[in-house]
Amino acid sequence: MIRSIARCAALLATSAVFASGALPLRLSGQDYDILIRNGRVVDGTGNPWFAADIAIDGDRIVRIGRLDGATARRVVDAAGMYVSPGFIDLHSHADRAMTSGNLEARRAKSLNSQGLTTVIGGPDGRNQAWPISAEIAALREMGQAMNFVPMVGHSTVRAVVMGDDYERPATEEEIARMQALVREGMESGAWGLGAGVEYRPARFSTPEEIFALAGAVAPYDGFYVAHQRSEAAMPLWELPSAVNDWPVDGNQGLAETVNVARETGIRVVASHHKARGRASFGRSGQDTLIVNRAREEGLEIYLDVYPYETFGGGARPMIPRWSLVHDTVDTSGGRDSPVYGGEGIFNDARAHLERRWADPELRALVARDIEWIVDHNGGPDRVVVVGYPDSTYVGRTLEELGRRMGATYQEVVVHMALEGYPDVLGGAWTRGYGIHDADIINYYRQDYTATASDAAVSGVKGVPQFASRPGAHPRHFGAFTRKIARYVKDLKAITLPFAIRSMTGLPARIIGLEDRGFLREGYKADLVVFDLERLRDRATVLEPDLFSEGVDYVMVNGVFTVDDGEFTDELPGEVILRPGNSAN
Repeated sequence: MIRSIARCAALLATSAVFASGALPLRLSGQDYDILIRNGRVVDGTGNPWFAADIAIDGDRIVRIGRLDGATARRVVDAAGMYVSPGFIDLHSHADRAMTSGNLEARRAKSLNSQGLTTVIGGPDGRNQAWPISAEIAALREMGQAMNFVPMVGHSTVRAVVMGDDYERPATEEEIARMQALVREGMESGAWGLGAGVEYRPARFSTPEEIFALAGAVAPYDGFYVAHQRSEAAMPLWELPSAVNDWPVDGNQGLAETVNVARETGIRVVASHHKARGRASFGRSGQDTLIVNRAREEGLEIYLDVYPYETFGGGARPMIPRWSLVHDTVDTSGGRDSPVYGGEGIFNDARAHLERRWADPELRALVARDIEWIVDHNGGPDRVVVVGYPDSTYVGRTLEELGRRMGATYQEVVVHMALEGYPDVLGGAWTRGYGIHDADIINYYRQDYTATASDAAVSGVKGVPQFASRPGAHPRHFGAFTRKIARYVKDLKAITLPFAIRSMTGLPARIIGLEDRGFLREGYKADLVVFDLERLRDRATVLEPDLFSEGVDYVMVNGVFTVDDGEFTDELPGEVILRPGNSAN
């Protein structure tokens, strides 16, 4: 009994000394499952690294300190390397793979290899299954390599209540039914409300609808994370040829997110936040002023940002879709109109484009829309051809091709649409660099900015929905490693502890996780061991499926998923449910 009391006192003293920032106590004579020795511990708080060993029993960290005399079933020598909490992604599209029947997809190697150990669901307001208890059940039944934080999707509950009749504001009765579904999801273990109000069906919602549904998570200490209504000079679905209303710009999109916090009192996140499009370069200064003022007001506002100057999951056309269809097709619904998914709608696309390009009035409309699309993707000097039948086009910008051809960049776009791949919309695979590094750096220097990838599982051979495609975004393989390699090592824009905090402790606190995100005794053993000198993202737009280097060990719930640089194929991920839910 005396020994037990003394042991408890020693443990409390150890934790207190460690938490105070003093040197860890020297402990010895213990036997553990796993011992990580000699690492430079970056604990997720933003504090500088310190030298320590980390002992793990089962799925928990049980000791952090100088454990010279300790033994373990497995010892990892991390000398010269850094040990951090596992990375947490606040905007991930891994949910489709994690609920799929494909085992290799659920191993999520493109993401886990970057150090990711936890992702949240409900990206852009969509669940993979509803009710959310079905999504949770599918995750638990399948097993996956990473932990999953369930969220209620706004678009999902809106579709359940409104069906196909969604191109309008919801009625009070419909909003009440949506609120009931949100509460049902929270009771099942969800952590908050995810939204994508730039997309269908959510883009037809009013701010009042968003306030009401976000307010429904407040009694559960839930939070709100949103792909906002706009990130550019106008929303994705609008073009100059068909602006139905005053265009919403990025500042107004952010203001709506801030107002969610103001109306409900909950934590809110402007997700994969960016100043998108050449006309928006430099807008980060305005955005940070908005957020700083809101936080001074007492509102809990956060951003998450991914570390790339290009956006969008795949390559995209620079040609307006309406220019490729018959005049009888109703294209008034915007660039995201469901009509564009109709079978055969792009039959004879080249003939329709040729006819319009030959008409001076229609040519002016097509050219103006191309100008907007290209500007939105960074401008003619930042839109790159990544796939075209003539390989001499690949890797060149529209501006370079225009000089070579003696043509305007609009004429280059039309030429590729008419002469390129017949089965590719726009004739070519193109990718724009529509975000500027100056804005990314400004966002990353704010202490309320977390890291995100906006990435799905990719690179699964033989499975089309999880395979790499021409011009795919390199974030699927490199977002979190790039954050460190480019903005810590190359540009020295932020420090390593600050970067690690943005990937670990900060997102954990935003979500509300009580035992993840930091390296602390008693916390879950989600961690990463990496060699800073070798750490480098390798994926590019032209080679998007290259694994990163320098992440040597990844552990999820005390189980290695990457061991000495090799995948173990283990599936130790958990569905992390909100405490107090009715599902436990």
